[in-house]
Amino acid sequence: MTHLDTLLFLWINATPGTPAWLLALARWVSTDLPALAVVGLAPLLLFGPAARRQCLGVGLAMVLAWLAVRGIRETVHVARPFELGLGAQWIEHAATASFPSFHAAVAGAWALALALLAPSHPRRWLAVAGGVALAIAWSRVFLGLHFVSDVAVGLLLGGACAVTARQGLAWWARRRAVWPIRPVAGSGNR
Repeated sequence: MTHLDTLLFLWINATPGTPAWLLALARWVSTDLPALAVVGLAPLLLFGPAARRQCLGVGLAMVLAWLAVRGIRETVHVARPFELGLGAQWIEHAATASFPSFHAAVAGAWALALALLAPSHPRRWLAVAGGVALAIAWSRVFLGLHFVSDVAVGLLLGGACAVTARQGLAWWARRRAVWPIRPVAGSGNR
Protein backbone atom coordinates (compact mmCIF):
# COMPACT_ATOMS: atom_id res chain seq x y z
CA MET A 1 0.00 0.00 0.00
CA THR A 2 1.35 3.40 -0.97
CA HIS A 3 0.40 6.98 -0.25
CA LEU A 4 -1.29 7.10 -3.67
CA ASP A 5 -3.24 3.94 -2.85
CA THR A 6 -4.48 5.54 0.37
CA LEU A 7 -5.49 8.72 -1.44
CA LEU A 8 -7.36 6.78 -4.14
CA PHE A 9 -9.11 4.68 -1.52
CA LEU A 10 -10.24 7.73 0.45
CA TRP A 11 -11.44 9.40 -2.77
CA ILE A 12 -13.55 6.35 -3.83
CA ASN A 13 -14.72 5.12 -0.39
CA ALA A 14 -18.29 6.09 0.51
CA THR A 15 -18.79 8.71 3.22
CA PRO A 16 -21.62 9.31 5.69
CA GLY A 17 -22.99 11.81 3.17
CA THR A 18 -23.30 9.20 0.40
CA PRO A 19 -26.90 8.73 -0.77
CA ALA A 20 -28.58 5.61 0.63
CA TRP A 21 -29.54 4.39 -2.87
CA LEU A 22 -25.88 4.42 -3.96
CA LEU A 23 -24.83 2.43 -0.89
CA ALA A 24 -27.63 -0.07 -1.56
CA LEU A 25 -26.53 -0.39 -5.19
CA ALA A 26 -22.89 -0.93 -4.18
CA ARG A 27 -23.92 -3.60 -1.66
CA TRP A 28 -25.98 -5.38 -4.33
CA VAL A 29 -23.09 -5.19 -6.83
CA SER A 30 -20.69 -6.52 -4.22
CA THR A 31 -22.80 -9.35 -2.80
CA ASP A 32 -25.48 -10.39 -5.30
CA LEU A 33 -24.08 -9.54 -8.74
CA PRO A 34 -21.17 -12.04 -8.53
CA ALA A 35 -23.60 -14.90 -7.87
CA LEU A 36 -25.91 -13.69 -10.63
CA ALA A 37 -22.96 -13.57 -13.05
CA VAL A 38 -22.10 -17.20 -12.32
CA VAL A 39 -25.72 -18.37 -12.56
CA GLY A 40 -25.97 -16.42 -15.83
CA LEU A 41 -23.57 -18.92 -17.39
CA ALA A 42 -26.13 -21.74 -17.17
CA PRO A 43 -28.15 -20.75 -20.26
CA LEU A 44 -24.96 -20.91 -22.35
CA LEU A 45 -24.90 -24.66 -21.77
CA LEU A 46 -27.93 -24.93 -24.08
CA PHE A 47 -26.27 -23.28 -27.09
CA GLY A 48 -24.06 -26.05 -28.43
CA PRO A 49 -20.49 -27.28 -28.07
CA ALA A 50 -18.79 -23.90 -28.55
CA ALA A 51 -20.85 -22.30 -25.80
CA ARG A 52 -20.24 -25.29 -23.53
CA ARG A 53 -16.47 -24.93 -24.13
CA GLN A 54 -16.85 -21.24 -23.26
CA CYS A 55 -18.53 -22.18 -19.95
CA LEU A 56 -15.89 -24.79 -19.21
CA GLY A 57 -13.13 -22.25 -19.84
CA VAL A 58 -14.82 -19.61 -17.72
CA GLY A 59 -15.23 -22.08 -14.86
CA LEU A 60 -11.59 -23.14 -15.15
CA ALA A 61 -10.41 -19.51 -15.18
CA MET A 62 -12.47 -18.72 -12.09
CA VAL A 63 -11.10 -21.72 -10.20
CA LEU A 64 -7.54 -20.79 -11.17
CA ALA A 65 -8.13 -17.22 -9.97
CA TRP A 66 -9.54 -18.44 -6.67
CA LEU A 67 -6.57 -20.76 -6.14
CA ALA A 68 -4.06 -18.06 -7.08
CA VAL A 69 -5.55 -15.56 -4.62
CA ARG A 70 -5.68 -18.23 -1.94
CA GLY A 71 -2.01 -19.02 -2.49
CA ILE A 72 -0.94 -15.38 -2.37
CA ARG A 73 -2.97 -14.70 0.75
CA GLU A 74 -1.35 -17.68 2.49
CA THR A 75 2.05 -16.06 2.07
CA VAL A 76 1.26 -12.32 2.28
CA HIS A 77 -1.08 -10.60 4.71
CA VAL A 78 -2.09 -7.07 3.76
CA ALA A 79 -4.50 -5.40 6.18
CA ARG A 80 -7.87 -4.14 5.02
CA PRO A 81 -8.52 -0.38 5.13
CA PHE A 82 -10.87 -0.67 8.11
CA GLU A 83 -8.17 -2.53 10.06
CA LEU A 84 -5.95 0.51 9.62
CA GLY A 85 -8.69 2.94 10.65
CA LEU A 86 -9.04 4.34 7.12
CA GLY A 87 -12.33 5.40 5.58
CA ALA A 88 -15.68 3.85 6.39
CA GLN A 89 -16.69 0.19 6.19
CA TRP A 90 -20.22 -0.18 4.79
CA ILE A 91 -20.59 -3.94 4.79
CA GLU A 92 -19.64 -6.58 7.36
CA HIS A 93 -16.40 -8.39 6.64
CA ALA A 94 -13.84 -10.34 8.62
CA ALA A 95 -10.35 -8.94 9.00
CA THR A 96 -8.85 -11.42 6.54
CA ALA A 97 -6.03 -10.61 4.12
CA SER A 98 -6.97 -7.93 1.62
CA PHE A 99 -4.45 -8.48 -1.18
CA PRO A 100 -5.43 -9.39 -3.83
CA SER A 101 -9.20 -9.15 -3.91
CA PHE A 102 -10.98 -12.50 -4.38
CA HIS A 103 -14.00 -10.72 -5.84
CA ALA A 104 -11.95 -8.76 -8.36
CA ALA A 105 -9.79 -11.73 -9.38
CA VAL A 106 -12.71 -14.08 -9.96
CA ALA A 107 -14.72 -11.35 -11.71
CA GLY A 108 -11.73 -10.52 -13.92
CA ALA A 109 -11.27 -14.20 -14.79
CA TRP A 110 -14.99 -14.54 -15.52
CA ALA A 111 -15.07 -11.47 -17.76
CA LEU A 112 -11.95 -12.06 -19.82
CA ALA A 113 -12.58 -15.80 -20.20
CA LEU A 114 -16.08 -15.06 -21.51
CA ALA A 115 -14.54 -12.80 -24.16
CA LEU A 116 -11.51 -14.94 -25.04
CA LEU A 117 -13.58 -18.10 -25.44
CA ALA A 118 -16.61 -16.51 -27.08
CA PRO A 119 -17.65 -18.30 -30.27
CA SER A 120 -18.51 -14.89 -31.77
CA HIS A 121 -18.47 -11.17 -30.92
CA PRO A 122 -15.68 -11.26 -28.29
CA ARG A 123 -15.62 -7.45 -28.04
CA ARG A 124 -19.28 -7.37 -27.07
CA TRP A 125 -18.68 -10.04 -24.45
CA LEU A 126 -15.73 -8.06 -23.10
CA ALA A 127 -17.68 -4.80 -23.00
CA VAL A 128 -20.56 -6.27 -21.00
CA ALA A 129 -18.64 -8.71 -18.82
CA GLY A 130 -15.78 -6.26 -18.33
CA GLY A 131 -18.26 -3.66 -17.13
CA VAL A 132 -19.62 -6.14 -14.60
CA ALA A 133 -16.10 -7.00 -13.37
CA LEU A 134 -15.18 -3.32 -13.03
CA ALA A 135 -18.41 -2.62 -11.13
CA ILE A 136 -17.66 -5.43 -8.70
CA ALA A 137 -14.10 -4.16 -8.19
CA TRP A 138 -15.36 -0.59 -7.65
CA SER A 139 -17.93 -1.74 -5.09
CA ARG A 140 -15.26 -3.41 -2.96
CA VAL A 141 -13.33 -0.15 -2.65
CA PHE A 142 -16.46 2.00 -2.34
CA LEU A 143 -17.70 -0.12 0.57
CA GLY A 144 -14.36 0.15 2.38
CA LEU A 145 -13.19 -3.45 2.05
CA HIS A 146 -10.20 -3.08 -0.29
CA PHE A 147 -7.56 -0.68 -1.46
CA VAL A 148 -7.42 0.15 -5.17
CA SER A 149 -4.22 -1.90 -5.52
CA ASP A 150 -6.05 -4.96 -4.12
CA VAL A 151 -8.70 -4.85 -6.82
CA ALA A 152 -6.32 -3.78 -9.61
CA VAL A 153 -4.01 -6.72 -8.94
CA GLY A 154 -7.05 -8.96 -8.54
CA LEU A 155 -8.37 -7.97 -11.97
CA LEU A 156 -4.94 -8.50 -13.56
CA LEU A 157 -4.52 -11.85 -11.85
CA GLY A 158 -7.98 -12.90 -13.01
CA GLY A 159 -7.10 -11.87 -16.56
CA ALA A 160 -3.92 -13.95 -16.41
CA CYS A 161 -5.96 -16.92 -15.20
CA ALA A 162 -8.39 -16.47 -18.11
CA VAL A 163 -5.50 -16.52 -20.59
CA THR A 164 -4.07 -19.60 -18.85
CA ALA A 165 -7.45 -21.36 -19.01
CA ARG A 166 -7.79 -20.58 -22.72
CA GLN A 167 -4.28 -21.87 -23.42
CA GLY A 168 -4.94 -24.97 -21.32
CA LEU A 169 -8.12 -25.76 -23.24
CA ALA A 170 -6.32 -25.21 -26.56
CA TRP A 171 -3.54 -27.55 -25.44
CA TRP A 172 -6.10 -30.15 -24.39
CA ALA A 173 -7.90 -29.89 -27.76
CA ARG A 174 -4.61 -30.34 -29.65
CA ARG A 175 -3.69 -33.30 -27.47
CA ARG A 176 -7.04 -34.97 -28.11
CA ALA A 177 -6.60 -34.40 -31.86
CA VAL A 178 -3.21 -36.13 -31.80
CA TRP A 179 -4.30 -38.99 -29.55
CA PRO A 180 -7.98 -39.52 -30.15
CA ILE A 181 -9.75 -41.88 -27.80
CA ARG A 182 -10.37 -45.15 -29.57
CA PRO A 183 -12.44 -48.12 -28.52
CA VAL A 184 -10.60 -51.08 -27.01
CA ALA A 185 -10.15 -53.96 -29.49
CA GLY A 186 -13.09 -56.29 -29.38
CA SER A 187 -15.45 -53.78 -27.74
CA GLY A 188 -16.88 -52.45 -31.00
CA ASN A 189 -20.51 -52.63 -32.07
CA ARG A 190 -21.63 -56.07 -33.16
